[in-house]
Amino acid sequence: MTLTKTIIFFLLLIFCNITFGQKYFGQIVTAKNDTLNVEIKLDASSFNVNRLIYLQDKITAIENGVTKIYLPKDLKSFKIRLEKEIIPFESVDETAFAQILYSNKIKLYKVLNKISHSHIIRIYVIKKADKNYVKIPAMGLSRLITKNDMLPAIEDCKTSYDKINNDEIKIKDEEVLIEFIKDYETNCFSK
Repeated sequence: MTLTKTIIFFLLLIFCNITFGQKYFGQIVTAKNDTLNVEIKLDASSFNVNRLIYLQDKITAIENGVTKIYLPKDLKSFKIRLEKEIIPFESVDETAFAQILYSNKIKLYKVLNKISHSHIIRIYVIKKADKNYVKIPAMGLSRLITKNDMLPAIEDCKTSYDKINNDEIKIKDEEVLIEFIKDYETNCFSK
């Protein structure tokens, strides 16, 4: 084969792969608490790190060769294996699937919000023990979440509030955020 034919062949192969999407191992929990092993189809045109945005409104699952679309009202949760990690999602108020970062008495979710074609922001959602939600955008430059955005979300817990206010803890990345939420839960919601 000539070099031109080889290049065209590989471009067609890549195009076909993008067109048909990619399938990943998954597990869904239905509204009736049935747990099913499935393949979850993810739009292959979403190669970037924000590809999980395509799983927030609905998922396409394949079980025993049958393809079915599930909405947040149809499932309690699902997990998808991407590369080497398993990413859990939960239906939040039957309106959207949100990625679970931490789940105990307090829950921490990550939701991607599309602002424009090329601009997506991360929103972190804290679901408190009283079932109230607090949404915090990840808009900081040196920090994932700025002090001004975090303080109103945790003003119900003086210990945690003081740690953020006095810069004892700076939410610079997701790992620190998860550890802070665990600490917040321990400080004020462990009873």
